[in-house]
This record gives sequence, structure tokens and C-alpha cells, in this order.
Amino acid sequence: MKITKVTGIVYRQQLILSGPQPKFAGEPRTSFETLLIKVETDEGIVGWGEAFPHRVWKATRSLIETLVEPACIGADPTDISKLMSSLIRKTYGIGRAGPVMYALSGLDIALWDILGKVAKQPIHKLLGGGAAATIPAYASLLKYNDTKAVIHYCDQALSRGFTDIKVHEVGYDEISSSAKLVREAKGGPVMVDVNAPWTLQEAVTKMSALRDLGLKWVEEPVWPVEDFKALAIARDTSGVAVATGETIQTPQDFARLIESRAADYIQPSVAKIGGISVVRDIYAMANQASVAVVPHSAYFGPALIATAHLSAALSRAPFIERLYVDLADDPFGDWYVPKNGTLQVPQGPGLGVEPDLKLLEKLRVD
Repeated sequence: MKITKVTGIVYRQQLILSGPQPKFAGEPRTSFETLLIKVETDEGIVGWGEAFPHRVWKATRSLIETLVEPACIGADPTDISKLMSSLIRKTYGIGRAGPVMYALSGLDIALWDILGKVAKQPIHKLLGGGAAATIPAYASLLKYNDTKAVIHYCDQALSRGFTDIKVHEVGYDEISSSAKLVREAKGGPVMVDVNAPWTLQEAVTKMSALRDLGLKWVEEPVWPVEDFKALAIARDTSGVAVATGETIQTPQDFARLIESRAADYIQPSVAKIGGISVVRDIYAMANQASVAVVPHSAYFGPALIATAHLSAALSRAPFIERLYVDLADDPFGDWYVPKNGTLQVPQGPGLGVEPDLKLLEKLRVD
């Protein structure tokens, strides 16, 4: 079997808003773009992957067309290690992270999809996983900077069967109100993602004020995110657990993070760090060191599906992030909608979920 074509496909999904307009990655949001990687073969088997799209999808798609595809034509898609190692060496001079690695991440996911289809096995079985049928999901709210809006969406998520919620807020009122609401509803401890806004001293002060709220973790409290020593000091001084990893973009930095034991939870992102192959290796390091892995998965397509397979196969306590939004259309169907706070683990070959090609064409962005 040989690769005959590699394509980057962007589609845009509109949000259905029942309350105030949110922000994501610092920008007001009414829609989300997804960047798919489609890998075609001479035997008619097609693999689907997903690259991190936000703000940079045009650059990443260009790299797929000009750099990734020419290097893949004629290669065996089932020899994932050989092809990915070759591509990483070929591209390291123009970036070990960012758009280059996003493109390679999407390619790697697509190759695993093909491998599973050839083997007639779901990816979680190829990874050595057991028979987990569902994974607990937490509702990862967007950013609102408004207490009433946060309460509205927390209450809505709880009414839909979620028991675990993460808010993307930095204000004490928004965080404390959501923690109180979820606690009174007998949900789990609230998680807070602040997106690396603070110096070490600011983080110590802000996190210490949150100590009595019983949070599960505060995510990325310190800038820069690679300052693991500062991260550990913020945690140890405040007494609040910390999580990090979505913006750590090399396996070497993850190895350093795990060795430092600066974080209680690490969060590799399959569409950023190098795909399934690299996240699998990060799980192996973390499991050996008894460090909890809860991947970043703010996606709706193959990256979220791949994360479900990884979590089902390799997590000691599977727990998956589901970005809490309602979408007008989704080419991958309603799989991404949790039932009673859980996501189904696909059992079909490869990713186990195929896109609706007609709907994909309708939503496509050129």
C-alpha cells in the first residue's frame, strides 16, 4: 500500500448560542474552524487526521501542501514510525513546534486511522487497550468574564448530565460562583484554566485566594509555561493542584516536566505535539512516573476521537475534555455529544467515526 495524496481541508462550524457570546483563544467566537488531514492510498483506504487550527490554519494547510504531501507520496502509510521519523528529521530545521508540528500531528492521526482500517481494529486496541466502552467527560466552558454567563452555562451543563466542569476565568467571583454551584449540585471539584497570565508572585497570590474553593486544579497559572520551577513553587506555596501541557510542544519538554514533578496533571494535545505516536510515548513516561495524564482535547473531529482512543487505552483513570459548545452542524455526526456526562469509545476500525462528505463539502472553507 502506498500514499497517493495528502490534503488539508478546512471547515467552519457555527455556534448555537443560548447566552452571551464567548471568547476562545482571546477572540470573540461565533464559529470554529477545523483543519482535517486527508490521506489517500492506492488501495482506496482513506485516513482522517486533524491539525491544531486556531489562528494559523492557513499556514499549516500551506505546509501540508508544500512540505508534507511531497514527502509522503509513495510511502507506506502503515509504517508509521519510519515515515514520521523521516518527516520530523526533514522538517526540524524550520520548526520543532508550531504549524510544522501541527501538520505532522494531523498526518500521524490519519496514519493510525489507516493502520486500524487495515488491521480491522479500533485504535485503542492497537494501543493495547482493554474493553472500555465509555469515558467520563468534563464540560470545558469558553471564556465569558461575566459571573451570570458562567453560572448560566454551568447550570446548563449540569442539567445535561455533566458532573465535572472547567471554567476559563481569572476573576474570583466567576470561579467561586461556579465552584459553589457545582458543589451544591454534588458535582466534582471545578477545574480552572487561566491560560498563563501571571508572574510567579501573582500566581501565588491569586491561587492562595482560591485555596478554600476545593478546586481540582488550576491550569497554566504561570508565564512562561516552560518555567516548571515557578509552576512547582506556585503549587506548593498556594496548596492548589496545577495542570499544564497544552502549550508545551516538544516531547523533550514533557520528559522534563514529568521528571520535575512540577504538575499534578499533564495535558498533551494530540493535534499539537506530534499525534497519537508522541502522546502514546508521553503516556508511557507519565505512567511509569505515576503522573496523571488528562489530555487537552478542545476539538470536535479526529483529534477528539483520537484522544478518546488514547485515554481508553492508556489512562489509569480516563477523563476527557469536551469543549462545551453547541454546533449547528457536524460532519462527524453527534458522536462528540456526551450522553449522561460520558463519551462513547468508538469500536469501529481505525478512528471508528467517518465524516459525512456532503456536509463536509457544505461547511468547507477555501
